[in-house]
Amino acid sequence: MDGPKDRVFRGYLSSAEVERLYPARVARIARGELSYADRGRINEEMSCIDREWRGGHFNGIEYFHFRFPEQGARMAAYLMKHRLHRLVPGSSQAPTSEEVDAAWARLAQECEAILAWARSTRMLIEIVQAYRFERRQGTFSSAAHAAAARLVEKMDPSIGNPLTYAGVCIEWAEREHRQWFWRCTRDHQLL
Repeated sequence: MDGPKDRVFRGYLSSAEVERLYPARVARIARGELSYADRGRINEEMSCIDREWRGGHFNGIEYFHFRFPEQGARMAAYLMKHRLHRLVPGSSQAPTSEEVDAAWARLAQECEAILAWARSTRMLIEIVQAYRFERRQGTFSSAAHAAAARLVEKMDPSIGNPLTYAGVCIEWAEREHRQWFWRCTRDHQLL
């Protein structure tokens, strides 16, 4: 490979390496559907910004990782200008920037409420451990996420979207206890 020695081939980056090499992260609410043309525009813009961008999707949020803050700012502005967030599941309706700002505020409040529920029911660690156990067995993230959601559903069948509840708990654990969280996978974070 001709690039800097700390670069790794595209398919072999751990989440810690992505964070280190691509520290500028931009999030897009991805609850609804994008047209193929919109998806193509996003991919084209990301490649124009930085051919080495990285991306991921979890719990209804799509993440774009770039090497420099200016690149992240450019992508965030592009997403807003071209109305590429999707707030409503199954919908292709393009929201206004005010609607996106309000949705981010609602999501933050929803996360706090979910974490309060998980702590009060003493399910936070149980949910995260269900995810970690599945990952340790070699299960892909989406299936492990679904297994954690089944635990939420079993604990409280009245919860409308157990997948969201599980995802919030999983994201919290990864963010707050990163080293411990990823010790569940073979070779620690080689996903």
